[in-house]
Amino acid sequence: MLNDRVDYKSITLSDVAKRCDMGKSTIYEYFSSKDEMVFSSIIYYLNRMIKFFSNSFKISTFRTSLKVFIKAVIITMKANFWMVMPWTFLDNYAPFLTEENADTITEMLYKCKEVILTLFTSICEKGEEEGTLFKIDDTNINFAFNGIICSLSEEVDGEYDLDSDEAKNFIEDLCSCVVKQLN
Repeated sequence: MLNDRVDYKSITLSDVAKRCDMGKSTIYEYFSSKDEMVFSSIIYYLNRMIKFFSNSFKISTFRTSLKVFIKAVIITMKANFWMVMPWTFLDNYAPFLTEENADTITEMLYKCKEVILTLFTSICEKGEEEGTLFKIDDTNINFAFNGIICSLSEEVDGEYDLDSDEAKNFIEDLCSCVVKQLN
């Protein structure tokens, strides 16, 4: 409902229950307020993303891993762009939470971004190990990562089809651009 730009103050747990096709009493079994529900859902999603990017992602070759990484970032951005751009959370979602909850989530978002950037660094180190990349350092890794995010934020929308030829070409071109940025 928030992504649909429904006014937060006007949303009730009854509205949420209807939208989820369940009884209001069921919602109240899990959450005492909509603030708690929003906070819990964001924390749940953040934990899943951190787990995926830190434990579930397996690095194979540089180019293959980079493509999978970019696809994972696209999926993440389609779900919640603030996962890779935490500062956007402050404007878009923080006003719906208590200050303490907003601070907790903001801290977790920056940790999630750090995990994603650490994975990207590991992929780049694989590229250096394979001889595809030369002389990588924190500066050019950050530059290339921000380039990926900027390119994706301009290209990816809610209807983006990862399986289309256009998407495959875009990812391939973005991989080539990343290699150029890192060399």
